[in-house]
Amino acid sequence: MSSRGGKKKSTKTSRSAKAGVIFPVGRMLRYIKKGHPKYRIGVGAPVYMAAVLEYLTAEILELAGNAARDNKKGRVTPRHILLAVANDEELNQKQGEVSKAASADSTTEGTPADGFTVLSTKSLFLGQKLNLIHSEISNLAGFEVEAIINPTNADIDLKDDLGNTLEKKGGKEFVEAVLELRKKNGPLEVAGAAVSAGHGLPAKFVIHCNSPVWGADKCEELLEKTVKNCLALADDKKLKSIAFPSIGSGRNGFPKQTAAQLILKAISNYFVSTMSSSIKTVYFVLFDSESIGIYVQEMAKLDAN
Repeated sequence: MSSRGGKKKSTKTSRSAKAGVIFPVGRMLRYIKKGHPKYRIGVGAPVYMAAVLEYLTAEILELAGNAARDNKKGRVTPRHILLAVANDEELNQKQGEVSKAASADSTTEGTPADGFTVLSTKSLFLGQKLNLIHSEISNLAGFEVEAIINPTNADIDLKDDLGNTLEKKGGKEFVEAVLELRKKNGPLEVAGAAVSAGHGLPAKFVIHCNSPVWGADKCEELLEKTVKNCLALADDKKLKSIAFPSIGSGRNGFPKQTAAQLILKAISNYFVSTMSSSIKTVYFVLFDSESIGIYVQEMAKLDAN
């Protein structure tokens, strides 16, 4: 308006500014009304929703920045955000609850709840790739893995958690293949490995290995030997990919970081010594946030060497 008089032009204050948040309160209100058209929406509901989402976003971005730094990257990528969620106990638990709910509501095969998340990738100097996956090792449907590792005991039984899961998913044919392997191979020595067909499983083969118990004589040396024997069996079959859980850190009692260091060292040394391996990709399939964090750190160290 002119200086002669009249009303001054007023600046409109947004709902977000009034509430002291950055996220758009008005848009949150529209989303809530769209999702719940039959209900009356209180004035504070969109403000609270905007504040919570803003807090979660800031938290995840901070964790993703830490993940990028641990991987020696100067830019945060979507993979770092996935890693941030998987490596935080509360966020990882919440994501699992959401995935279960999505799985219960879905009637389509091959949904994301049945899949996996690739969190980190490293390349060895001879060209082999190490991939870190957030999943259960028995749940790699739709993923190209030719062999999965089953840490077991001398009798190659299927009595632990992973063995039970493999038995349920593999069915009668898989169990018969394991029984035949027991008769043919006999008891597995410590660090020994034997291969059976992966009937009913998302892999052609299962490599069963008898890893050492933490605290036993030469246990660290034997764990490295276990890993190398598994890789050698995969090479005998001319396989291109293999999936490892964190061998030794379950019922055999190895500290998770120690197991990760030994496994990565054994894999690196194996490829250097063989030079002509058919294996092109090694997957570390982990589910708990502690193991994921440890493997990310140790893979970064291995990449820097």
